[in-house]
Amino acid sequence: MTLETEILELADRCVKCGLCLPHCPTYQYSQDENESPRGRIALLQGLATGQLRVDERLRQHIDQCLDCRACERVCPAEVRYEKLLDLGKTLMPPQGKQAFVRLPARPTRLRWLHRLLRLYQASGLQWLLRHTWAGDSKWRYYDSLLPRLRAEKKFAPRYPLKTPRQRIALFSGCLASTLEQQTVSAAISLLNRLGCEVDVIPGQTCCGAIAMHNGAPDQALELARHNIEVFGSAEYDVIVYLASACGAQLQAYPDLPWPDAARQQQAIAFTEKIQEVTTYIASLDWPGDLALQPLDKRIAVHEPCSQKNGLRQSDPCAALLQRIPRARVFALAHNDRCCGAAGSYMLRQPRLAQAFRADKLAVIERSEADYVVTTNSGCALFLDAGLQQVKVVHPVVLLEQVTRDEE
Repeated sequence: MTLETEILELADRCVKCGLCLPHCPTYQYSQDENESPRGRIALLQGLATGQLRVDERLRQHIDQCLDCRACERVCPAEVRYEKLLDLGKTLMPPQGKQAFVRLPARPTRLRWLHRLLRLYQASGLQWLLRHTWAGDSKWRYYDSLLPRLRAEKKFAPRYPLKTPRQRIALFSGCLASTLEQQTVSAAISLLNRLGCEVDVIPGQTCCGAIAMHNGAPDQALELARHNIEVFGSAEYDVIVYLASACGAQLQAYPDLPWPDAARQQQAIAFTEKIQEVTTYIASLDWPGDLALQPLDKRIAVHEPCSQKNGLRQSDPCAALLQRIPRARVFALAHNDRCCGAAGSYMLRQPRLAQAFRADKLAVIERSEADYVVTTNSGCALFLDAGLQQVKVVHPVVLLEQVTRDEE
């Protein structure tokens, strides 16, 4: 089956009923039919049949999709919109070098970039430019996304226990030693306290989501093959992941275009062991001598699109956080709306990303939350960059902070 034929077969399921329109952020923002799911499907049909050619306008309409998959949740025909979008992007020639697509798969370059950005912050250059340069507003936006960076942290391959209840592997992704080290450290500490021996597998790499959703399926397949081989070299009770976007991609490994049935079966066996970290922690019997310190704070739970629309799972962390004494845990209003981060979207489409984030920041402000928790690192980074007083963290960071062993 050719790529064009597959696109047309998937697109034929769409009856253009329009039930998706009230749920599509870009359509609601623009009221432009080309910015709706059914409009984009029509564009991809025209591209696959040769009736349309790739030009700047068509590319813009496709690229401005958040890929939040809200349309999939309400579609009566069960159109696989994300797969359609991913396939359609492979028909479009890459624009520019798309360095952000290749970078997550190159850990050495990631480390060097991290070191350069730390130098940029530590030298005072960032402070100087922020306070003196009135230049490019786009630069100011990208600079605002950069959190305060810590020195790169190398995690041990194993965090052992004398008598572990379970042995687990932690999928830490491509940003563990740089942007996500606080979350990874908290997860390891909390899991150890709950009696789990934790392995942080050396050699694991990016889940492949950025490549898959930016027209590079061959790279996504290669990253999946590598991760399956690395994690398949030992036996684990479970493989836990920290970021919901990674989880959605990991769970999609069996649907990738594997060259043979044996490879696909390996992918299926891999995904059968995958669990979200807070879901796994909630399923454990907590030791009687493990207590949670009171936290008299308001905690708003932000539900990522990759969690509710990609994984089709209800938020796993709210019930767990409600175990914290005196904590007031509540779902953030309008959790059905994308925050604008959407993987690489906040880098590729800064104007729209900021517009969607502004709505979310207003909701957070009205909520009077002390903390916002989210199970997706991209959402956390993007929201945190727009907030002044409220801290955005992964739920395991809060849980680890309030966990203690009773004397």
